[in-house]
Amino acid sequence: MISDTEFHTFSDKTSFEADAAHWVKSRLGDALERRSKASLFCSGGSTPGPIYQALSDTELDWGNVTVGLADERWIGPEHAASNAALVQRTLLQGKAAEARFLQMKTASDTAFGAEAELDKSYGEPASVIDVLILGMGPDGHTLSWFSDAKGLGAATDPGNLLSVAAIDAPKTEVTGEITERMTLTYPAVANARHILLLMTGDDKRAVFKRADAAAPVNLMRKAAGDALTVFYRS
Repeated sequence: MISDTEFHTFSDKTSFEADAAHWVKSRLGDALERRSKASLFCSGGSTPGPIYQALSDTELDWGNVTVGLADERWIGPEHAASNAALVQRTLLQGKAAEARFLQMKTASDTAFGAEAELDKSYGEPASVIDVLILGMGPDGHTLSWFSDAKGLGAATDPGNLLSVAAIDAPKTEVTGEITERMTLTYPAVANARHILLLMTGDDKRAVFKRADAAAPVNLMRKAAGDALTVFYRS
């Protein structure tokens, strides 16, 4: 279990979202002050949407912020399940509309074989991510690191020289119908300066606490090390 100082528990949705938005803003602001640029990589799902909306109208030098995705289904941004679509309609509005946004889906028909092409745009920004926002599914997956997925070995290989890896997950209630995805790799997680894992519900907390060493969420925790902070809402 990670230390108590890294695990923040919230009892209500309002404070959970407000504190998460402030946490992200302060770390992006620090990066901008130190280096005049910053990077924010986002996950999809229902939990971070309101946090992205809160961030969209904050005072930051958004023109010098690069926004990317932690993972993406292999679908276009016009699809309702696209993480890009979520980020565009929530975060990339208002003041944050000035940020540079990196799509993860390319024109390739399949994610497999598209990694090297995508790494041309993702490689440099993902080499040292200032803030990486992650979630965790009820099956213990995070990013698109699914147990038994095709491509999981490459995605979680500390020696992978690419920032991204293709994934084809086993079809389950969690994955839904769209199983082919692209995801950040272990080195991208390991080199991130700050990682915020957003987690809600007692069932997910139980999965987080009892997951074995080979579980994707624990592979992420190993990669993240001291960079990881958990915000949990019961």
